[in-house]
Amino acid sequence: MQMDKKVELLAPVGRKIALQEVINAGADAVYLGGKKFNMRLLRPEFNFSDQELRDALTLCHDQGVKLYVTLNNIFHDDELSALQEYVCFLAQIGVDAVIVQDLALAAFALPKGIPLHASVQMGVHNVDTVTRLEQDGFERVILSKNVSLEDIRLINSRTGMVLEYFVHGDLCIGHTGQCLLSGLMFGESSNRG
Repeated sequence: MQMDKKVELLAPVGRKIALQEVINAGADAVYLGGKKFNMRLLRPEFNFSDQELRDALTLCHDQGVKLYVTLNNIFHDDELSALQEYVCFLAQIGVDAVIVQDLALAAFALPKGIPLHASVQMGVHNVDTVTRLEQDGFERVILSKNVSLEDIRLINSRTGMVLEYFVHGDLCIGHTGQCLLSGLMFGESSNRG
């Protein structure tokens, strides 16, 4: 196992007040959402306006911290034009990466030079999927929360991808085709019969 790389301490930031706190606590990078196109849109007290996002990016970069923007939802055709405009804005201000679930974003972000991170919502859990995302221009994959350490080692040994893994957090068990509760409770996944 390669141990010569520094682990990046990445922290979520839902509000402006938390940004300086996580920077002061030693975060190497933060991730946050704008007022559009992420999975926390129904929480009006969270997320950053365009101007707040500019200010957050300046603060982060002035202190040597990277800023990643979550665009980690699934998008419908009628949203793609506005999404493309938002990606242009993110490219213009110079965010360090976008965290995405919907592959449509690759077509928008890559030509603008924005690095892509595959969201945990993609459910990535094997070498072949990581390899495909690498071929499609992704720079990082946030692995599914139910991937074992053994599988993480395997993926790491067979790909050149930067891998990220949640060390804590919620586990959504209500996705079609991603039946996880029985695996957690009984050690056997209902995805396997």
